Amino acid sequence: MDYRTGSSSASASASSHPSGSPAPNSATDLSRGTSGPARASNLLNACRVIPPNDNENKPLWRYVELMEKTGKGQGGNVRFRCRLCGNIMHGSYSRVKAHLLKVGSNGVAPCPKVTIDVLSQLHDEMARAVVVAERNLPKDIPLPAEGASRGKRRAVSAIESSFNSDTRSNLDALIARMFYTAGIPFNVARNPYFRKAFMFACNNALGGYSPPSYNKLRTTLLVQEKTHVERLLNPLKSTWPVKGVSIVSDGWSDAQRRPLLNFLAVTEDGPMFLRAINTEGEIKRKEYIAEKMIAVIEDVGPKNVVQVITDNAANCRAAGLIVEQRYSHIFWTPCVVHTLNLALKNICAAKSSSGDAYEEFQWITEVAADASFIKNFIMNHSMRLSMFNEFRKTIKFKHSKSKRRF
Repeated sequence: MDYRTGSSSASASASSHPSGSPAPNSATDLSRGTSGPARASNLLNACRVIPPNDNENKPLWRYVELMEKTGKGQGGNVRFRCRLCGNIMHGSYSRVKAHLLKVGSNGVAPCPKVTIDVLSQLHDEMARAVVVAERNLPKDIPLPAEGASRGKRRAVSAIESSFNSDTRSNLDALIARMFYTAGIPFNVARNPYFRKAFMFACNNALGGYSPPSYNKLRTTLLVQEKTHVERLLNPLKSTWPVKGVSIVSDGWSDAQRRPLLNFLAVTEDGPMFLRAINTEGEIKRKEYIAEKMIAVIEDVGPKNVVQVITDNAANCRAAGLIVEQRYSHIFWTPCVVHTLNLALKNICAAKSSSGDAYEEFQWITEVAADASFIKNFIMNHSMRLSMFNEFRKTIKFKHSKSKRRF
């Protein structure tokens, strides 16, 4: 049954219980002889009613009947009846969650009809609602909440702008000088937060304001922004116990050529960067890589991790086996891209001793060698590289019409 479209079981439940009385008896009759999860699914299907103004972000409203709005002093703003147990309560959506999810800190009794299997399926619905809400968020990361409320932004008239032309020119010159003297790339001017910062300062009365200092940028504000981003990632983390996590690791190097070992947590809802470890001066033995992997797995939670994915190097493969020995439910998976890359390299490096393979794939080796020679010929000389950059937009490659059969 698709509860988003309002199936026949939900409609039947609504028609057979017009007064909002609980429907667990009929659901129990339907689920006799079935397993626990199936019985829980039948119960929820029988009690779920999709209201006309359904809010996908708050799916638990579907399991209660809204009776009337209440005034202050009665624990909330509505009176509702639980469709599972029939109890009548006062409160808002937080009390609905506390009742159905058996959270005892909101002054409401837990629902006696919610078993472990029912609770698990309700948590699944909540997790899906979180994902829907996250997908509807704006792409820009919002700024943290401000300490004081802002006044309404005042529009600037064309006449006022003309009188402030000298001041605007001076501000433009100061901003440009900051870019030139600090060697800041001009692309920073396209950063939306760069523009928002100056627009916010100009449109608000900030007399005596001075920009944050060097120390404040690298300490207080950095910690504040890190906390803010972590709070935005909490909905994604909440899906890990439900859907599982793949830990992906790969080696990179930064602008100073320092070797880095990256770790990401990947689910179907999106990837999340976990950490980057500087491996400078370290020998990347299997024990060292496995130690770092295990530390990341412990941070994410071993019960949430399904697999670890690395490249096909011998030390990474051995580290994956160490992880498998420690966690019986976690398995190591080689990176498919790296596997295909090795396969293509093997094909392009066909040896004469390979017999039939060399005869069939010799042309690939020759094409790869010619392409490498042309690339080095252009890239290793400044004049040739300059000529190539000048005409590369007008260069058109012709594809051979001949076909090779294998």
